[in-house]
Amino acid sequence: MKSNKFWLLILGGIVVLSAVAAMLLGHVQSSYALIYKDNVLTDTVNLSSVIEPYNIDVLGSGGVNILKIERGRIRMSRANCPDRICVRQGWKSGGITPIVCLPNRVVVTFDGIGSGVDIDAVVG
Repeated sequence: MKSNKFWLLILGGIVVLSAVAAMLLGHVQSSYALIYKDNVLTDTVNLSSVIEPYNIDVLGSGGVNILKIERGRIRMSRANCPDRICVRQGWKSGGITPIVCLPNRVVVTFDGIGSGVDIDAVVG
């Protein structure tokens, strides 16, 4: 009977430690936003080092997009495209889902250590 209690305590400790580790790792965000215009990297922003909020104007033949950058997050605040889906995407702080404005050909992707996303393979 004592042997079963010992193993239950060990198993319980492992579960608790795993839960704590998952919570700590879950709060790590992507630290870099990569801004592309017409498939050309135009700017790289370290989101974790932003002190004061600021805007970036992305100008091109397709139109104008304004990105708002704050500490740890970014959003498309304005665009002159007809549907403004990119503006409605809201704030992003990382992950594999980019901010995309198809009519103006602007894409914001995320990269960085601790993004919480591991890609095993790319199928094309």
